[in-house]
Formats: sequence, structure tokens, C-alpha cells
Amino acid sequence: MSKRKLGYIAYAGIAFVLLLFALVTGMDARKMTRQKEPNAGAAQEEKTIFIGGVPIGDYVILARGVASAPAEHLNDYVEMVSGERLKIQAFGSAEKSIKVVKDTSMTPGQSGISIIGGNVTISGCNGEEIEKQVRIFANAYLGIAFAGEDREHVLKQDGSEIHVPAQVRDVRMIYDEGVATQDRESAWNEKREPIICLWKTDAPRGVTQNPATSLKCELLSYSDDQLYTYVKMMKSIGYTGIQVTDMCSAWAYYGNYEFVHDRIRFMADAAHSLGMDFTLWVWGAEFDGYRWTDDTVDYYANYTYAKAFENPAALRTFEKYYSIYAELADCCDRVIAHYNDPGNLNTTEEIAYFAKILREKFRAVNPDVNFGVSCYTHEIDVREISNLMGGDVTVYLGARTKKDATWSYERGLCRDDKIDFGIWSWNLTEQEIDQLAMMNVNANLIKDVYLRTAEQDPVAKPSYWSEMDSYHVLNVFSHYCAANLLIDPALAPEELLYEASLKVVGSDYAEKLFQTLLLIEDARTGSSWETFKCESEDYLLLSDEYPAADIMVRANECLGYLDEMIRADLQTNEIPLPMSVTELLELIKPHVQQIYEFAKFRNRLNELYVEAEGGVSKIQLQLWLSDIAKPIPEYNVIVGVWGIPEARAQYELMERFCKNYDLPVPQDPTFIYYRKLKIYNEFVTWQRKSKSRVVFAKGGFQWSVAYGLEETIRLTRQLVDEGLLTELDNGLVYVTNWRNYRFDD
Repeated sequence: MSKRKLGYIAYAGIAFVLLLFALVTGMDARKMTRQKEPNAGAAQEEKTIFIGGVPIGDYVILARGVASAPAEHLNDYVEMVSGERLKIQAFGSAEKSIKVVKDTSMTPGQSGISIIGGNVTISGCNGEEIEKQVRIFANAYLGIAFAGEDREHVLKQDGSEIHVPAQVRDVRMIYDEGVATQDRESAWNEKREPIICLWKTDAPRGVTQNPATSLKCELLSYSDDQLYTYVKMMKSIGYTGIQVTDMCSAWAYYGNYEFVHDRIRFMADAAHSLGMDFTLWVWGAEFDGYRWTDDTVDYYANYTYAKAFENPAALRTFEKYYSIYAELADCCDRVIAHYNDPGNLNTTEEIAYFAKILREKFRAVNPDVNFGVSCYTHEIDVREISNLMGGDVTVYLGARTKKDATWSYERGLCRDDKIDFGIWSWNLTEQEIDQLAMMNVNANLIKDVYLRTAEQDPVAKPSYWSEMDSYHVLNVFSHYCAANLLIDPALAPEELLYEASLKVVGSDYAEKLFQTLLLIEDARTGSSWETFKCESEDYLLLSDEYPAADIMVRANECLGYLDEMIRADLQTNEIPLPMSVTELLELIKPHVQQIYEFAKFRNRLNELYVEAEGGVSKIQLQLWLSDIAKPIPEYNVIVGVWGIPEARAQYELMERFCKNYDLPVPQDPTFIYYRKLKIYNEFVTWQRKSKSRVVFAKGGFQWSVAYGLEETIRLTRQLVDEGLLTELDNGLVYVTNWRNYRFDD
């Protein structure tokens, strides 16, 4: 036999082996030509995907025409995550289906994903738009990040299951071959976002750093996958976008603004990949402080100039920081400039002058960006700001929180002058962590405020609504209620809380988490804005109506529930979390423990009032009070400048009791030390902004609201006695060694 024939036989044998291998392994042309998975180093662990409670393997993909290629890509994503491919058919029906369809009623960019009764429809006005919606679906529901980009990959998640919800509340009208599959017409608020506030969680306001605070809610410390999942979490609970605050306080603790901007840009990219909007919120006239120091910052040159825009140094300051903000212009859909509380401009004329500069910088990069000014404090006249800015501005008003508030006047101006406006709601889903940080559950309060605010809709309706997100993951339950009530304010708050519980811990434990959330709501928020806000006369924690005995029993039960759920090592259900369910429950537990300890204190204090009225001696009362005076522990929670709510209220209640019966207030040395430290450090923070000595009123710490005027003055005087502060003849004080903190070149 010739060498040539032997060669042919060898080649034929090799070809036969390759063909046999292809048949055995099921390789085909489609699989061989699939795009290589980016970041595909180590093999991904396959995960089981459920839609509702049904395995995705029971589903059929229905697609034809221009939808066929996107349907194949959807199947690729299913396989990438789960290792299995679904059957694709052009016609017919299936009990469980994912329809990928062309919908000529849609416009480019319109959201085209609906899930009703466990059946999914993905649609777009053409092939390109359908493909875009397939990628959004993969990101939002299948555990992919950045589908279709070079950084596309499967998210690292705890557990082996991915749960797609059986129902998405906010769906648009979808047509498949002319047949509508709609269950509602439109949301009450079509554009709704959380306000992701970037205070440093272990050092809010930059006054003191708490080394005991858990950093599991510190967004800027998250990995890329955690941060992506956090944005995804907001989509899953019903928001259509995210708003992120850019401010020098965040820059200070991370060394520079560049790092913060990198993380903000990542969140913007994540939002856009999920089909969400991105809003940038900026301090419009607050460029130093909070541990961020810059000696070039100038506003009025010590009031040499009547108006800041007449001051050349101020113009340079605003130009510098507005250019920094505008580095993010290309990734923004909306910009909100915030000028009051905090801010350093005195008139609407000055605000409009500088706001126009900021608008021009953003529009130079992104001509389509929606530019707005926050007017939620009601210090800026909406008609004046609109006129001064040529009408090309969105204004942001506050929500109507109080029963006696009448804000129809501002809405009337917006209606009459055709001013676009949105709602910037602050301290409703929770209280801002720089002052009185805590985990809140505010379901009923949120609905109450929404219905009251909606009363003014006939005058003019907002085009946008945002809610504060300051404690981050722990307040996901309030945000679940807020996002869904913004879709439909007629929904029942307690049903929403139960839904959220079910989606986090599953059916076996939903009732136990639900009862824990109800406890937190009843123990910290109460039934109204007045019981929620600590400045109010009806503030729940100080009220005689506080149900101490009931709260103590319920808190003890809920601590048992939490321990049981923590031991169960649960997987995330339908709400993606940037941490494990167990970690979330472990973070909730100290809040319930604080509630328990405070209720126990209130019970015993109530008994002391009875004893006091019965004629017990002052000496005995003092002994009994000292027995219960140990401050409520901080544990590992976020602690604001005002302290934790229960410890703050505990001290004030003891002050009241002692004033009634002429007793000295028990003083815990550690508790008092940290209160004074916060006062001293805030004074130092302000001193760091100046090259000259800065003076303060003895009651000036946090406007005397944190500890009350008398207590603030008493603690400040102690700092004078200890030599840390020096008092002037006029009663003002300054940091004794202020030169050590003076800002130098």
C-alpha cells in the first residue's frame, strides 16, 4: 500500500473520530460558533432557575421572524447560568412560556418586559430593541451582569438557585400578534428612584468614626458584583432608576473624588444595563467641610461682596467643583443641584446664576440631560428660579408629610407656568443616618404621606419621585413598600411587607420575618409623621403612649425568630441582595435587641413613676433608677451624630423623671464621653476649614437638637473645664489648640 493511501486512511480515521466525538457530545454548528463568555476563567457553578416556583426547564420560548435571533441569545443566557437549553418554537402555545415578540405599538427605548402569572413576555419595536430587552431581562432576572458587553459574566451569588418573580406589578401594555396581555394601564408615578446617599456609614457627617459599625452596608466598599447586585435589588423591588448623591463628604474618607466617581459611574452603568435611569444629585454650593478641606474654596470673601457671583474667587470655586461634577455628565439622564441645607448662597438670584453654569457644563457633554434644582426646603421660589433660568429647569418639591401642610400653592405655580416638577422625599422611608441613624420600617407612614401628597395631583402631577436610601440594605423593606406604593398607592402596606418578607426568606419563614418587621414599625415609627419624627411633641419613643409591655414581649419573640432563621442559613429568594440572607438577618438582630432593651427600660421606668407617687424616698428612687440607667448598647449598628434613638430617648426620659422628683440624672461615663467627643469633633471639623480661629456658641452643636439645649450647654461647659475648649468673655467658645487643626497650605 502506498504512503499516499496510508495518509488518506489516516485522515479519514481522524475525521471519523472527530465526527463521532461531535455526535456523542452533542456539538453542533450553533454551539461551536457561540461567543466566548467573557471572564470565563474558572468554571461557573450551574444554578437552578425558577420562575415563580416552576423550574425554567419546564418553559418553552415562543419566537419567530425578527425575534428569532434574540430568542436564541436568551437561550444562550439561560444555558450560561443553568447549563440547560429551552425548546424554541415559532407557533403554538405552552402552559409556561417566554414570548419574545415584535410589538409595533412600542417606541425605541420603551421598557418591554412583563411577567404575569409566571408567563414572560419580552418585546420591542424591532429586532435591535428586542435584543436590548433580552439583555435587560438576563441582567435583571437571570443572574447575568452587563449582558452583551465585554464585561458580561454570571454574578457571584450565594446558593445554587435563582428565583424570577411570577408577577411584576408594574407592566405596560404588551401586544403579541395583536392580542393584549395587560393587567394594568399605568403607574401612579412612572419615574421613581431611591436617593442613594453616600454618607460614610461608620462616620456620617465626618464627625466621629465608630470602629464597631459593621461595614456590610457601606456601598463604596462593595465589590463590583455586590454593587451591581445592589442596583439590581432596587430594580427588583419596583424602582425605575437610581439617584446617587455626589458630595465632598464622600470624597473625604476615600481620599479623592476620583474613586467616588469611579463607583458612581459603575452604578450608572449597572443601572443602564438593567434598563434603569441614572440621576446624579450634587451639592450645588457646599464644597468643603465634613473632613474635606480645600483652601481655594470661597463664597463671599468674608462678605466683601454682596453677591457671590461678584467675587472672582467664588467664580473660580464654582467653576472648579462644577467641572468635577460634570466629569460624570456623559452617564447621567438627570441632574439635581441642591443649594439649601447645606449651602452657602443667600438668594435665588445667586442660585440661578450658578445653576446655569452647572447646566451648561453638563449640557456641553450631554445635551439631552434633564437639569433640575432642589426646592424641597421651600426656601427657593419655584417661579423665580424657573424665570431666572429661562424655564429650562425641573424643580423638586417635598412630599406632604404633615396633616396641616398646604403645598398646593407651589403646584399651582408649576401648573400655571408649565414648570416640570418632581418630588424629592427626605426622611420618610427612614431618617438620614448623619443625625439619628436606625433601621426603619415605615410602610403605613409612607402610604399616609403618599395619599396626602396625591390630593394635590389635580392641581399638577409630578413627573418623578425619589425616596431617601441612607441605611441602604437594612431599609430594603421600607423601599419595597415605597416603590410599590408609587406604582399603586391603593395597595395595602402590610400586604406589601409580607410580600417583601416572602421574597427574602421564602414561605417557611415569611411570617416570622413579617412579624419582626411589624415590631420594628410599631416600636420606632408608630402611626404618623408626628410619632416618627424625634423633634415632634408626639415622638413615639418619648410618648406616654409607647406600648412598652407589648413591645418587650414581641421583641423577645422576634429575637427567637431571627435566631431560628439565622441557623437555617437561607438563600435569597426573589429580591437579590448584595449579601447573604443570613448576613442581613444578623444585621437586623441588634436593632431588635435595642428595641427589647428600651422596652424593658420603659416598663421599669413606668413602675418607678408608680413607686414615686406612692411616697418612696428619693434615696430609694435614685438607687432604682441607677439600676436601669445603663445606656442601650450600640452593638455594631450605624450610629449618627445624635447617637442611637433608644439610648438618646432613654437619657431624655431619665432627665424628665429626675426633674419631676428633684433627682440628679445618672451619668454613665462612657455614654457622656462619646457625647462630648462628638461635640468636640464637630467643632474641630469646622475649625479645619479655616486658617483663623473659629468660635462657636455653647449650645451650637447640631443646632441644640441632638441632645437638647440645656444638655448641650452642660456638656460644652465640661469641655471648657477639661481644657479642650476655651470660653471667651462674650460666652462663645473655641477649640483650645485650634492651631493644631488650622488648615494650612
